[in-house]
Amino acid sequence: MPKPNRLTQRIDGAALFSEATSVAGLGAGWARTWANGGAAGGDGQTLSSFSVAVGERLAVLSGDLRSGRYRPQPLREVRIPKPGKRDTRLLRIPAVRDRVAQSAMAQALSPRLDPEMEETSFAYRPGRGVAQALEAVRRFREQGYVWTVDADIEAFFDRIPIDAAFERLHRSVTESPASELIGLWLEHGARNGRGLAQGSPLSPLIANLYLDDLDEAFSGKGLRIVRYADDFVVLARDRPAAEDALDRLAVFLDRHGLALNRDKTTLRDYSSTLRFLGQAFVRSWMLKDDADDEATTSAAALMRHLAKTDAQEAEAERQQAEDEGRIARAGHDPGLRVLALATHGRRLTLRNQSFSILEAPEEALPGEPAREILALHPTRVDRIELGPHVAVEGDTLRHALASGIPVAFTNGHGETLGHLAPVLQPRAGRHLAQARCILDPERRLDLARRLVRGRIANQRAFLRRINARRQLPAIATAAYALTRAIRRVRIATTVEELMGHEGLAAALYWRAFDRLLLNDFRLVGRSRRKRGDPINGALDMAASLLQRDLSAVIVSRGLHPGFGALHATGDARDACVYDLMEAFRAGLAESLVLTLANTGVLKSSMFSTLDDGTVRMGTEAQRALIRAYEKRCSATVLYPATGQRMTWRRIMIAEAERYARHVEGVAEWEPMRLNY
Repeated sequence: MPKPNRLTQRIDGAALFSEATSVAGLGAGWARTWANGGAAGGDGQTLSSFSVAVGERLAVLSGDLRSGRYRPQPLREVRIPKPGKRDTRLLRIPAVRDRVAQSAMAQALSPRLDPEMEETSFAYRPGRGVAQALEAVRRFREQGYVWTVDADIEAFFDRIPIDAAFERLHRSVTESPASELIGLWLEHGARNGRGLAQGSPLSPLIANLYLDDLDEAFSGKGLRIVRYADDFVVLARDRPAAEDALDRLAVFLDRHGLALNRDKTTLRDYSSTLRFLGQAFVRSWMLKDDADDEATTSAAALMRHLAKTDAQEAEAERQQAEDEGRIARAGHDPGLRVLALATHGRRLTLRNQSFSILEAPEEALPGEPAREILALHPTRVDRIELGPHVAVEGDTLRHALASGIPVAFTNGHGETLGHLAPVLQPRAGRHLAQARCILDPERRLDLARRLVRGRIANQRAFLRRINARRQLPAIATAAYALTRAIRRVRIATTVEELMGHEGLAAALYWRAFDRLLLNDFRLVGRSRRKRGDPINGALDMAASLLQRDLSAVIVSRGLHPGFGALHATGDARDACVYDLMEAFRAGLAESLVLTLANTGVLKSSMFSTLDDGTVRMGTEAQRALIRAYEKRCSATVLYPATGQRMTWRRIMIAEAERYARHVEGVAEWEPMRLNY
């Protein structure tokens, strides 16, 4: 049972919200954010950039928060090596604007919550810190608490259940816009309902509050506890009491959705050396222990270091952009490095060992040679696409195959007619790993569950991103319904059941998609078999472009395109391609079609209806979609797995490699999640 609230009454959430979202409150939040320093968040805006006209920015932010227009920006994810260790610590960094608001809320909430905290909690509290925590340990040992449970919570910040953390907050703060705002931040920073974003100014306070019940449970009755955030020791007078405390601790954490890391949890008596918060306790002596400084390495310090790295990388990216500019303008994508030729009159040939793109000049004189637009060495090309009006020489095709470059032939509608594929890479081991994963019912179900969960989560993120501007209640309702669908996916017991959940979620998603369309466009049910409206045709073509990209990527990573987990494996069926497409459909293909339709790039006059009712895209629409798709693929976006900005095609390569490592059993993989 949770302990009673020691506050005489719950904190007035309305007053808290008023203070934190005022211009003065946000000014205090900005001062703290500026003093802490740190890197840009997912939107790429730096502290220096935000500081320009900061007064106006804070006034706008206050208005957005109080009017309900506010939505958090994408989080930036960066893995930082732990000091002296091989594993990493995941930072999830909010945008500067969001850090300002969260800092303001934390500064307003912290003094109101402090009276509820136990005396033996020392982190993130005024007048308390590492020195006081260490002194408390020394004092308790002198009082006879000579047996110590040196405990470790497994991946605490990543595993803390958000629903439970919010319920704990609700015991202390009344329902109000403040609690709704904190709940929004918690959900935004969570993965699959778990985890506090390390990098958020509010996370330490929420973590401290969530573990307050732990302090109460292990204080008194022959036990003492000293806690600094999620690092703590439980002290007892004798071994039986310490062993009992260890058993109780495992049960307590399990009930709170957490787990005790048994490998890192030990029982020690007075004669053994205890290491805690960078200090070594040897009987009555305290000695500095530099090997254990990780606990006191703050996220803020890591973010300041990351800001310096960002500045260096920004300069390197600027140089790279200059180098790649000429090639990109010629139509060569620097991500997957696709050489796509569709313009009438162009010819692909060879010059020495390089591919040469030739074009006859307009109004060419008799005998005038074609001019060379671009020459690329095979090491700078990953795939070649040839439209129906492009000439190519046989030696050029043989050179491509000899260089390991697949060639795709497309028709006038942008659809793939066929491929010339080089001999498969010697990756039989990876094929076997795929097969073993798919043939193992439990592993296949787990992988299929990840794919469906990722697909629905990205559908939800896409709807929320668009609705941040449109503010349509029906879209918000659909997004919440997709959240419930994700929860059902987690408990599905068969792949067929997963497909059913995906189908129900898709029905919700496409109805919402239809509501977002403008300019008299409608989506009359999503159908890939009969395109009864222009949007279905555009969606099919965008999916075809995406499929072509991922087909080449999968082969280049040594995966078998036909072995699928969610989509059934079968002859003449690229099941693995369809699986990996799930993560990219909403953010890349479907969002592109919506943008083109709503901005007037695609018009209903660009489509025609055949006698059987099928709607076909005209040449103008196809070219517009292909141009927009190539431009989108060349743009850089935040890749959550690394926290770096990458082109969509580079992300495809990274996702395929991470998927391959997952089926090989080398590393865990979750499909890329869009931020909203």
